[in-house]
Amino acid sequence: MPEPDSHSPNGELSLTSTDIYLAAEQGVLSREDAEHLVGWGFAQRFNRSIPAEPKPVVVEGRKGLNLVTVAYYFGAMLMISACAWFLGDKWQQLGSRGILATTIVYMMISGGLGYWLRNKGYIIGGSLLITVAVCLVPLLTYSIEDITGLWPSIHPGPYKDYYPWINGSWIVMELATIVAAVVVLFWVRFAFLTAPIAFSFWFLSMDLAALITKNADLSYRTREWISVAVGACTMLVGYALERFLPKRDASRSEDFAFWCYLFGLMAFWGGLTAMDGDSELARAVYALVNVGLVWLAVKLRRSTFLVFGALGVYSYLGHLAYQVFQDSFFFPFVLALLGLSLILVTVLIQRRVLARSS
Repeated sequence: MPEPDSHSPNGELSLTSTDIYLAAEQGVLSREDAEHLVGWGFAQRFNRSIPAEPKPVVVEGRKGLNLVTVAYYFGAMLMISACAWFLGDKWQQLGSRGILATTIVYMMISGGLGYWLRNKGYIIGGSLLITVAVCLVPLLTYSIEDITGLWPSIHPGPYKDYYPWINGSWIVMELATIVAAVVVLFWVRFAFLTAPIAFSFWFLSMDLAALITKNADLSYRTREWISVAVGACTMLVGYALERFLPKRDASRSEDFAFWCYLFGLMAFWGGLTAMDGDSELARAVYALVNVGLVWLAVKLRRSTFLVFGALGVYSYLGHLAYQVFQDSFFFPFVLALLGLSLILVTVLIQRRVLARSS
């Protein structure tokens, strides 16, 4: 059946079922809500249920690990490398103004083309191009600071030192990237946009500490504690995104928390593991923290927490086996009995829960 015209003579906005399904494809609302809305519209307009489910506009392959998404992400990483890293090495040839102009052109092309592709239904490809534009913000900010000579601290050196070296003068670049990504995220609901947020937040912690202490050569213990603190904060940001942005199990919605959880766990668990406690009590606390990560994996339904927590627990068990109880004959048997008991207790708990529910 032909759909009503989307142009209203009274200037009011009228949407067709195709518009509503395209909005669902772009993450404005869930697929289930779109179906309910279209069905309700047919009932209101034609006083009958929708005759058959219209097919949504699908011009792009499904999400997941497939040839399309691999090609998309690999292409985006090549663009980020070429524009953000290798372009920064051309300072002698182009100069600050030349780099600034080139960066603006790149951002306009990738952002504009990404916006156009999203409107055509290529959600992943278009969103990745917009993410590429956001990843150019550090280079754009550095160019402006280099031209104006305005730095939070001393001149940090060439742009190529941004990734390997800590410096308090990098913080404006990181803050600008975080702000840009957050602003774009509210307009373009795409999970990978949280990756530059988490990455920049990690860098910001190191550079902010260097700016406050006026010492870029921080001790390893200081860096480890900063890494733990930043990792915990990044995971909290991920939890907030998971609570207040669309749920990941809704149709065609995005998993906004994934990258924050991943980067946060890398920083938190990496810093905690690198500390290598100098007492058995400290190592036992480390094991308990990793058990807590396993518990969070169940609570949040996140396998990422399970991976890092299990690695931490196994690391502690390896310490017990090869150092604390190295000469103990019974330790392997006690450990095996503990594992068996854990499995049997889990089975019993499940039986009780099922018996109560039935």
